[in-house]
Amino acid sequence: MKLFSTISRRACLLILLSAACLSATASHRDDKPKKPPRGAIILFDGKDTAAWTAGGSKPVGWKNEDGVLEVVPRSGSIVTKESYGDFMLHLEFNLASMPGKKEQSKSNSGVHLHGLYEIQILDSIDNPTYKAGACGSIYLQKDPDKNVCKAPGEWQTYDITFRAPRFDSDGKVTEKPRVTVIWNGTKVHDNVEINGPTHAGSTAPMVATGPISLQDHGCPVKFRNIWIRPIKPQSAPTLPP
Repeated sequence: MKLFSTISRRACLLILLSAACLSATASHRDDKPKKPPRGAIILFDGKDTAAWTAGGSKPVGWKNEDGVLEVVPRSGSIVTKESYGDFMLHLEFNLASMPGKKEQSKSNSGVHLHGLYEIQILDSIDNPTYKAGACGSIYLQKDPDKNVCKAPGEWQTYDITFRAPRFDSDGKVTEKPRVTVIWNGTKVHDNVEINGPTHAGSTAPMVATGPISLQDHGCPVKFRNIWIRPIKPQSAPTLPP
């Protein structure tokens, strides 16, 4: 019996050590930037912010150090110089540690599709907020199906597939935009229809193509490895007049 107990304890120890090694390996793997696929357009790879502007011809005021782009609070949101229709977008972000803040003040940022539809970025670990306002939300429209938020200091990923709205020859919307979001490897929105711009009170019209915008919400959130792969639509959307 004593021999069996000793073997059992050793077996349990080996299992625990193996699990710890696998966890450490997975964590290390997740911490590395994901390689862009063939055909992707690089929006930020740590070298420069040439693909971005702070609006018009205004230069980007965010920090670009050690391959990481960091929000400089109150310097303004940044927007791509180019516009896109249907696309797959990949970005990696790292929340700021803000223990003295709560709700929408705790590491808030966001990625805006077509400059109109926000996928929220927020520290959503033990930080309740209003409906459709947490990290991973289609802002003000739908919460993520699951909260898979990581702690500040850990890199997280959004893989977003966006289908632009469709218009008839008169510029009338015939199909609203749709989005699928994979957050840290978990699908949290599956081909969800977006009802309209997510900014509170916004009456901005839908567009067939638009830029990508990253939000300055006064929190030093970090970004890296941002790329986009345009998708050729089966039925090309018509630009409204």
